[in-house]
Amino acid sequence: MGQNARYKVAQTSFYKGDFDWALTQLKVLRGSTSQLIANDAMQLSLLISDNSLEDSTQTALKKYARADLLAYQNKTKDAIAELETILQEHKGEKIEDEALLKQGELLETIKDYDAAKFNYQKITEFYGNGILADDAHFALAELYRKVLNEPEKAKEHYEKIIYNYQDSYYFPQARKTFRMLRGDSIN
Repeated sequence: MGQNARYKVAQTSFYKGDFDWALTQLKVLRGSTSQLIANDAMQLSLLISDNSLEDSTQTALKKYARADLLAYQNKTKDAIAELETILQEHKGEKIEDEALLKQGELLETIKDYDAAKFNYQKITEFYGNGILADDAHFALAELYRKVLNEPEKAKEHYEKIIYNYQDSYYFPQARKTFRMLRGDSIN
């Protein structure tokens, strides 16, 4: 519980725009005994550090933190609009792929699947070598398989994870689902 509370403190600092304090808290949590908290801490820590170097005023990161807070508060449409502001005003900056992914996930929650698919495809096309490419391929695969009922297109994206992102968190699930869609017998 203590580690979870500390993560919430770091997350609150992130929402307030106090990125240095959030990073300090997250460094402690990255060594957490809870794998889930350690992964969440690492992900938030990378988001902050990756997007702090390029923009010394951290304007885009502050907008992203606001959008993330709105999403946390279940103000999905407001969060989507805030992320759209980032995408319009900060084109070509490092935070663009993060904003596209987050916005895609939120678009899925309001069942705007075509817009979500567009966001994920944009990540795979323009940020194919970035750290979120496997997330986008997996999100596309799941969208094609579960919602759009296009298993062949889903297989393509699972296959890309299998061959291009072997170190991905999604690799085991992608391999299993790909084999299932291919018709292999799975124990």
